Amino acid sequence: MILQAYDENDLTTLKKTKKCENCDLTNANLSKLDLSNAMLSGANLSLANLTNTNFFKADLSYSSLVKSKIYIANLDFANLEGANLTEARLNGASLRGANLIDATLISTVLSKSKLDEIILDGANLKYTKFRGADLQKAKFNGSILSFTDFSAADLTEAEMIALDLTNSVFTSAKLDKINFMNTNVSGMNFAKFNLTKGNFINSITCDTIFPWSEDIEKC
Repeated sequence: MILQAYDENDLTTLKKTKKCENCDLTNANLSKLDLSNAMLSGANLSLANLTNTNFFKADLSYSSLVKSKIYIANLDFANLEGANLTEARLNGASLRGANLIDATLISTVLSKSKLDEIILDGANLKYTKFRGADLQKAKFNGSILSFTDFSAADLTEAEMIALDLTNSVFTSAKLDKINFMNTNVSGMNFAKFNLTKGNFINSITCDTIFPWSEDIEKC
């Protein structure tokens, strides 16, 4: 159960020092604050308003950002390892080079966000929306994907190793030079993309259409 109030002392401490580890900022309004390099590991930021907030290189590891509003925020190179962003809204946010290893992003919205070189290894991405996002050179190795929406996203040179992509959506996405090693890509159509057999080492490829061959391996 998420409490609807934050601790006023914690909020004051954060604004003065940019340090508030394991503190309660539930439902707090931190919109437009400069929290670059802030130390917020383990903090509860559920339901918080973080719109247009600057979290550049901030430590938000193992924090809770459940249902928070993070529109057009700057999280470039932030540490969000193990953080819980379930149902958070990050439309238009920038997370270039951010660390989200083992983070939870169930039903999280990252549409039209700048996510190039983001690290999402081991993250739970069930029902996550990446519509129109820039995911060039992003890493998804070992992540959990189910009905994940990559419509119109740019995944050029991303690493998508050891995944099951069979239930995810890639309508109008850019899939050039992706590493799909050990990944289940059954039923996907790669005919128009710059890919070679080297992109699919040990992949499961039944009913998959490739750019180099018209022969389709049936399931």
